[in-house]
Amino acid sequence: MEYGFDREPTKKADRAAYWNDQIAKARRFEENWRERANGIVQRYRDDNVNRFERESRMNIFHSNVDTLKSALYFKTPKPRVTRRFKNDDPIGKTIAMVMERGLQYQLDVYDFDSAVKRAIEDMLIVGRGAIRLRYDPVIVTGEPQRIPIKVEPITGIGEVAPGQMGEVQVAQRLLDPEGNEVQQEDVKQDARGMFIEGDPVEEIGEQSIRCEYVNWSDLTLSPARCWDDVKWIAFRHLLSRQDLVDYYGSKGEQIPLTYRSSEMSDYQDNPEPDMAEIYEIWDKRSGKQIFVATTFDEILEDFDDPYNLDQFWPMPEPLYAVSTTDTTLPVPELFIYEDQLFELDLITQRIAALTEALKRRGVYDASFSELIRLADAEDNEFIPVDNMAMLQAGGGLNNVMQEAPLDNLIKAITALYQSRQVVIDTIYELTGISDIMRGTSASRETATAQRIKGQFGAMRLTNRQRSIERFLDKIMTLKAELLVENLEPSLLEKMTAIAIPPEVVAVMQDDRLRSYRVSIDTDESSAIDASMDQKNRTEFLTAMVQFLQTVGPLVSSGALGFDQAKMMMLFAARAFPGARELEESLEAIQPPQPQANPADKLVEVEAAKVQAQTQQAQADAEVKIARLDLDRQKTEADVALKQQKLEIDAAKICLLYTSPSPRDKRQSRMPSSA
Repeated sequence: MEYGFDREPTKKADRAAYWNDQIAKARRFEENWRERANGIVQRYRDDNVNRFERESRMNIFHSNVDTLKSALYFKTPKPRVTRRFKNDDPIGKTIAMVMERGLQYQLDVYDFDSAVKRAIEDMLIVGRGAIRLRYDPVIVTGEPQRIPIKVEPITGIGEVAPGQMGEVQVAQRLLDPEGNEVQQEDVKQDARGMFIEGDPVEEIGEQSIRCEYVNWSDLTLSPARCWDDVKWIAFRHLLSRQDLVDYYGSKGEQIPLTYRSSEMSDYQDNPEPDMAEIYEIWDKRSGKQIFVATTFDEILEDFDDPYNLDQFWPMPEPLYAVSTTDTTLPVPELFIYEDQLFELDLITQRIAALTEALKRRGVYDASFSELIRLADAEDNEFIPVDNMAMLQAGGGLNNVMQEAPLDNLIKAITALYQSRQVVIDTIYELTGISDIMRGTSASRETATAQRIKGQFGAMRLTNRQRSIERFLDKIMTLKAELLVENLEPSLLEKMTAIAIPPEVVAVMQDDRLRSYRVSIDTDESSAIDASMDQKNRTEFLTAMVQFLQTVGPLVSSGALGFDQAKMMMLFAARAFPGARELEESLEAIQPPQPQANPADKLVEVEAAKVQAQTQQAQADAEVKIARLDLDRQKTEADVALKQQKLEIDAAKICLLYTSPSPRDKRQSRMPSSA
């Protein structure tokens, strides 16, 4: 459905008028809701100038909102960043750890709960709650920038030698690096040379990603069927004259003041406007952030997309109490049971009126004027009567006094209280708030009945709880995107105590690659979910114990394989929402190593002993054999030695008998050696 909104004109002079017109049209489109929302806020606060002159009513609306606030948001959510796939991915693991620790630090240091609670309160009261995210760097001003100066000589015609003319230096110029001439009085000099001081160096100090609550009256959307069709959003900022001058200088003096603050309205009869309405527009079509002032014909500021978010908007889709598919116009929940609330107020007013009429009244015989004191008599006080005999003759007090009947009034009041309870029960049926959730129950109800009532009462809130969880998940996703793409890696390292290599930074700062590696969500943040989580954990552990007791013996006996039993266990575990954290550990379970029987262990010990004894005996035998072999070799050597000696002795004897005698030497034919 198109609402006839044209695109932003190209002429600069027409842009401010265009956006003021667009915002005015969108706020007129929401005018009926805004007027009724103001009345609902007053109803919730029970505002009245004179509380003692107003009609009686029962503010069950305030009670319902408080009950639902506690049921829908119970605690600060814990960010969970996990690897999308459980394979070996060191880069994905590091990214997940950095993002999760960074998000947790941002939640711990900067107030998150108050923004979420206010957004939920707006959703429950007026039908829409919103939160925006803002990257907030702290700019630190450092020392002035040092700009070096160079000297350029100025030449002219002069006497270079006596009687000789030529080109000589007649003066000099001082120039900055861009060639601009510098005055001598601005130049300073140090050991490194001449320089001038430039603007102070600005550095980014602390960096934060903050969640800001957006009041329901300050948010304007382009009319659309659904959030995906929204073309632009606008945040209203109310600035005083001094704020305008601080932000926009002399231009701030010209911006008209068009809004009366509540402080001025409360203390002045005809207050003058004291605030300017500045609209911060995020135009998805042009990808720009634009600032305009109501009834001012000039664009105040114009920036290209400052965050480069994947979805462009610096906020998730707002929370809606009643969502439809044909419009983003909010519908307060009070509209659903407004008729019943009117009926409840009417019954309460009648009860108050009848209660006011429920007084002790009557008539008495005027001749007994003393009886007028009877109605005001204190406890144990007796009223003197001048003519007691006449009173007794008249039949006593019952005959001389008569009270107005109250039975009909009491019956009417009782019926009204019963009718009011029926209306209250109808409202609780419409809102899905059971008495268990409100902390009340009938004494006659059994524990089983109360448990069933509480269970189905919680089921009525499931859709709202899931909407809150999706809202928080989107906040965490946007927060994480701003965190890794804007914060310096050095600051992230200090914040998370994790070293971040360059390859991790490259993947972490890329939207597509990062989404491939990790997924972001939160744990349960509602009281109902916390209670259900405890219940689910108990049921899971009970089921696992029963499973192991049943399947364990089958696996031990070999009737069921370990892998089959593990698949059955994972199949059962995945049915429990809280078991996701344990799923990876369950998948890592390995089959148990077979444990030896004590008797078998004893046999093994004895066998080892026998083996050791056998090895020792074998070693002893080998030693003995070696010794015998040495003895044999020694004996053989001795025998050979003796044999050699005998042979030598025999040779000596033989030589003795064969050698000639001295007598025979003289007859020798051989010549003498002399």
